[in-house]
Amino acid sequence: MRKLSRISDKLAGRAAMLAGAAAAAGGVTEILHSQRHAGNSVVGVAGYLTLSFFVVFLISVAPSFLALARRARSGVAVKAAVAAATATVVLGLTGITSLVNGHDLGIFNVIAPLTNAAWLFGSIIIAVSLKRAGRVTTAVAVGLPIAWVATIPLATVGGGVIAGAYYLAIGYLLVNDAIERRPRVAPQPASA
Repeated sequence: MRKLSRISDKLAGRAAMLAGAAAAAGGVTEILHSQRHAGNSVVGVAGYLTLSFFVVFLISVAPSFLALARRARSGVAVKAAVAAATATVVLGLTGITSLVNGHDLGIFNVIAPLTNAAWLFGSIIIAVSLKRAGRVTTAVAVGLPIAWVATIPLATVGGGVIAGAYYLAIGYLLVNDAIERRPRVAPQPASA
């Protein structure tokens, strides 16, 4: 776990920005060419584009969980971040097999619920711990599980646009060392 925690904020931020761009692009593609009725098959160019963007999102979002967990209050948040990051990478790799085969393999029905549960519950644990620690804004903390909702249940209606906006913002804040709250300094009266 120590090696994973060595991921710099700049790297995690750049990866989050890539994830955000991929999620937004996938969301727009889904809005323009819905894959709602495709089932387990990849249908047409839009289907391949949507799934490709989703795979890029899943793999590149993983470092952001670790970067956020460093600001959390408990060691449980770090374990939850590792679980969420591992889940998104495994789900992304499973998505690659769907791209290659043109449909989801049978194993997907076992892997998807497990990885999504680890991702969702990991996000919730990190969010609660971030909120309690108070080192980041409430929007950063609460946005983490909301981004999961936008990415998975709302995927077929373009929810990726919402998740994309969140991760673009997180990435920007991480790259620019602005993710943590700064103490407000009251202006000092001018001395004569």
